[in-house]
Amino acid sequence: MLAALAGLAPGRAPAQLPQLEPTLRAAAALQLAARRGTPARPPRPSAAAADFAALATRHQRSTGRTLMIVGGAVVVAGILAGGDGGTFLVVGGVVTAGYGFLLYEQ
Repeated sequence: MLAALAGLAPGRAPAQLPQLEPTLRAAAALQLAARRGTPARPPRPSAAAADFAALATRHQRSTGRTLMIVGGAVVVAGILAGGDGGTFLVVGGVVTAGYGFLLYEQ
């Protein structure tokens, strides 16, 4: 169930993370300057590094909260299912919720 949800709603690709935006802009500016034969000017930063760190922390807390909720739902589904499959779901839900708690607290 968790794999199906992850496949339906993938996270942002690493190249699209806000922390990498200045690096990507600088690389693009250098490539354009090399093609034109002109000296490259580094792009101006659009935000401070502290803003990016705060955004990453907020995203991490949001991901942790989501994993805790999904893990709790899987535990409940495992309890309702019962048997060996239910045990597997309960253990998987506890691991998922625990990892979410770890992300939330960092």
